[in-house]
Amino acid sequence: MGNILAIAGSGMRAAQQGVQVAAHNVANLATPDAQRLQLQRSSTADGGVATRVAVADADPAAPLADLVAARTEVLAFTANATLIRRADDMLGALLDDKA
Repeated sequence: MGNILAIAGSGMRAAQQGVQVAAHNVANLATPDAQRLQLQRSSTADGGVATRVAVADADPAAPLADLVAARTEVLAFTANATLIRRADDMLGALLDDKA
């Protein structure tokens, strides 16, 4: 059960960082020298996700892509939060059954 919580927690942290990267990109659209960022993900040995922020190439479709990415990250965060709630419910039911 602990591994599920750690994996979902790392997914929530990655989603939060993804929203921050997208917000940075949208907020700096009018800034001439601002660098466009992107979030790179990789899997970890324990099943979680690791992230790294990198500079991205200029992209004319970037504002739309950043808005879509922000919404996708919110959905990923919500999915991981739901997984944590369900794991907590299952553990509570198991403990209630054993009591």
